Amino acid sequence: MLASVASPLYKQLESYKTDKVILDKLEDMFRGQAIMARQLGITSLMNTQKKENTLVKDHMVTLMRYFVRAMDNEANLDQNTKIEMVFKSLSKDFIGFQAAYNLGNKNLMLTQLMKELQSY
Repeated sequence: MLASVASPLYKQLESYKTDKVILDKLEDMFRGQAIMARQLGITSLMNTQKKENTLVKDHMVTLMRYFVRAMDNEANLDQNTKIEMVFKSLSKDFIGFQAAYNLGNKNLMLTQLMKELQSY
């Protein structure tokens, strides 16, 4: 198993006796990177704001890319959380849309929401 591992990593792992111990150690080593990637994805989402001259479609595509990245890193984002993040990223120009959405108890997918936001 260690024959295919890079030299510096090999030196770290060569003292371990079984494949299971080696795999456990590798998992521990990379778990921190996964946590950091997940946090980066969520932070990107939380800090994203629609810029004044950005089209709604472009902004939504950016958010969807962040959602995918966060979920690829095992972040658990349900549909309502995603919608809330979209609303928080929009300018005050969309407050009326958000109020109508909430009052109407709408439950849209992100692509449907994007279409409605574009026509607002």
